[in-house]
Amino acid sequence: MNRVQTIARSSLVTFQRFDHPHDRIHRDPKEEEVFDYSVSFIERGEFSIQAGKKAWRLSQGMLFVTRPGLVYRCEHRERCPSDVCLSVLYNAAWVRESRSDGRRGSRQNLDPIVLPPTNRLRYLYLRLARSLEDHAGPMAWESLSVDLLAALDEQGKSRARKLHSDRQLTWYEDRVEGARDLLDTRYAEEHSLSSLARTVGMSPFHFARVFCELTGVSPHQYLLRIRLFRAAERLRDGETVTATCFCCGFGNLSHFIRSFRRAFGVSPSRFRN
Repeated sequence: MNRVQTIARSSLVTFQRFDHPHDRIHRDPKEEEVFDYSVSFIERGEFSIQAGKKAWRLSQGMLFVTRPGLVYRCEHRERCPSDVCLSVLYNAAWVRESRSDGRRGSRQNLDPIVLPPTNRLRYLYLRLARSLEDHAGPMAWESLSVDLLAALDEQGKSRARKLHSDRQLTWYEDRVEGARDLLDTRYAEEHSLSSLARTVGMSPFHFARVFCELTGVSPHQYLLRIRLFRAAERLRDGETVTATCFCCGFGNLSHFIRSFRRAFGVSPSRFRN
């Protein structure tokens, strides 16, 4: 039998851990139907998936991505399976709305997507697992779940890199998260690649490469997003465009207006009004 534990839930995402009781013989059902958009990280063990005439063997570190309507069969070689999965289940209406332009997720067949581990996906798994352990709350869980969908969309475009060891990836995660925390809290200050890298104990080139690989954006792009997000908050609260510009770290008003319009589709003054 399968054992399911709901770890956390918000209105948009649910996190569950799947495993099997150690003292019961497991019998795989003839078929299973999927009712959610989900992404499952294989944390431990192995099992096979068959959908139609296609079959996959999944093992630790791999991902299993499904969508509503998928019918598949799961097969275990062990009488008492030892596999464990952490699954992210998405609100179906939310996923359909986010992809309503048809450019993403437009595949009409219902084959599952089985993906090998990459450094970015492993990094997102570490962040998700840590946020669940720390009870970070719905905002953090939903933001990480959006990052995961974005990483899956970009999976085919990214060049495969050698996988870091678990120890090295954890070390990199600590450094990247330290840099992100610094930019999140001190976004109005002047930063350089050298100063950020020095803060986390890395060379500028190595830091820039690892940050971009794991987060999907460069440190500069990340800082710009934070500044624009904070600027939108200030404008919504009624602050003037000029004051918002300089309070959020922009040194030039015209550059701020151009960047804001690209990000939000309207000028700061119209957004404020």
